[in-house]
Amino acid sequence: MTELQVERWSPALGAEVLDLDLAAALTADAEMAAATVEAIYDELIEHQVLFFRDQPLTPELHVRLGTLLGDLAPRHHSYATLPEHADVAVLDWQPGDRPDASEWHSDMTFREKPPFASILKAVIIPPVGGDTLWASMYSVYESLDPGFRSDLEGMQICHDPGQFRNGAYAAAGNQGITDMMASAGSAVWPIVSHHPVTGRPYINLSESNSRWIMGTGAGESQRIVNYLLDAINRPDHQVRLRWKPDTIAIWDNRGSQHYAVADYSAYRRVMHRVAVDTDRRLEQRLADRAAATT
Repeated sequence: MTELQVERWSPALGAEVLDLDLAAALTADAEMAAATVEAIYDELIEHQVLFFRDQPLTPELHVRLGTLLGDLAPRHHSYATLPEHADVAVLDWQPGDRPDASEWHSDMTFREKPPFASILKAVIIPPVGGDTLWASMYSVYESLDPGFRSDLEGMQICHDPGQFRNGAYAAAGNQGITDMMASAGSAVWPIVSHHPVTGRPYINLSESNSRWIMGTGAGESQRIVNYLLDAINRPDHQVRLRWKPDTIAIWDNRGSQHYAVADYSAYRRVMHRVAVDTDRRLEQRLADRAAATT
């Protein structure tokens, strides 16, 4: 069993993995690589987001890390990918661009099956700015009044692609939006969802993608959404990462959200992302949890 040295960054979520050479671990024998990723997975479930400094992973190893966590997600509907590595999305923001991730969100919750985890590597970083924040939606749920939590039980909210409308409209007008929405889709989720591994309740609602509480009118829906978005914005629930080249962040989309700060308009910022669709360890962890309760 591989043990990792981990330093927690905030009470709500987030930890740095220290003194680990990911490239060496991933290119070791299969047993060693699997043991390392197993340990990373355990810490990911515990901390929701993990940070690794000074990890110059090649695209091949970036993808390998993803495949050891699970099956990779389908290609994103809007982002380009590396020419020889279709599983590596390229988030390249040039000076003057308007980045599309400066909103609280979990990745692709408008899909019926959002990716379980994302692995983001810093390639080109502005000299200042361009940080990313994560928020624990466990922590947000636990901060709410018990009566309000009870009111939220049973409520469902529709998620859609949000501001990806901007690019679709710029490319092809009204028809571009229609085509993008048909391709990307929408999905309805319980506002109070439960993490499949831990069973812990969390708030499954985001600034970027949540549009309408099902069965309500516009006014009631928006008031509840606004209240919850205000809660997510409290720093009590957050951790912040200042990127450096070759920093890697891995986060669990189930129960966390993130916000890429768009304060670097004079500079270029390039990130590589691998999205992991399926949690390969889920069935075994569910079995372990069931056995522990019998």
